[in-house]
Amino acid sequence: MHKKYYKNPKLIIITLFLLIVLLILFTVLRNPEDTLKMIYRFTGLCAYVFIFFVIVSSEYISKMKLLLGSSFIKVHHFLARAGIMLMLVHPIAFAIEKKDLMVFLPVLYPPIRFLELAGRPALYLFAVAAIVAVYRKKFIANWKKVHYLNYLAFIMVTVHAMLIGTDINSAVSKVTVTFMSLIVAGIFFHKRLTSKRKVVKYK
Repeated sequence: MHKKYYKNPKLIIITLFLLIVLLILFTVLRNPEDTLKMIYRFTGLCAYVFIFFVIVSSEYISKMKLLLGSSFIKVHHFLARAGIMLMLVHPIAFAIEKKDLMVFLPVLYPPIRFLELAGRPALYLFAVAAIVAVYRKKFIANWKKVHYLNYLAFIMVTVHAMLIGTDINSAVSKVTVTFMSLIVAGIFFHKRLTSKRKVVKYK
């Protein structure tokens, strides 16, 4: 059994994420609501976790390739696509439930309302970063800088989830998402410092 998993790292990753998805499903089902509400709760949590792992794995992508092989890149890209798709389903389900397309528009004022609904502008930041990543060959010089929008968007989604998220209401869940955000922030600053050092070195 152990040899099977060792020889097939993709199986390890798939198993891990199946367990995560089941845990999220269990979390949502603990507080049953209308179908649409449960859909946007489930997709929101899944998107959050998937994007977190995409960001974290991007920091260690070369090491993960050595450890898990080339299949890791495919899984990395799959998680990114799945995260974006789930991210889209989340507000769509919410809009259908509310019967209001205004849910897609960011609210800038008052500040507390902006923070509560920070997931709205975050969606567009994720979308821009994803589009630039897909067409990165056309944005060779600056695509990585635009890709940094993912980090800001993730923090914004965290704030949104902590303020009005149905399933982020316990101390454990709040500590967990705060810790995840700190990791993402740490990766961002590490990348920025590393890139600046490279620039200085080549100068």
